[in-house]
Amino acid sequence: MAVARAIVGAAVGGWINDRFGRKISILLADALFFIGAIVMATSVAPWMLIIGRILVGLGVGMASMTAPLYISEASPARIRGALVSTNGFLITGGQFLSYLINLAFTRVPGTWRWMLGVAGLPALVQFILMLFLPESPRWLYRKVTVELLTYFTF
Repeated sequence: MAVARAIVGAAVGGWINDRFGRKISILLADALFFIGAIVMATSVAPWMLIIGRILVGLGVGMASMTAPLYISEASPARIRGALVSTNGFLITGGQFLSYLINLAFTRVPGTWRWMLGVAGLPALVQFILMLFLPESPRWLYRKVTVELLTYFTF
């Protein structure tokens, strides 16, 4: 369910990137992921788990498309490739770390709730930190250029 929604999230994320900017898209992806994690952790019925997985999938799809784009547009040309590659490396490292964290929760009462709920913390941290970052300079340039062309076109 989450993988199917990640595909939809990536497609919708492309439109949101172009229309509202990279920063808004990342903030929206973080919010969707965080809300989905909380819904799954507090679910009392299978349908709530499905709704949570849908939200998480949408957030993952949007973020997986938008984060590398934002990094590449906001970074200097000489280190751009290294930063985008580091993003991919840290995603893989984060997946490994999540397995270790889940292993630690196997002995805790309400195991699966903690495993699903704690996944929302990185999204919350990224959401808060993203508020302090600027919009992508390339998106701003493109938006200003399009608005100027629209204004001066007769």
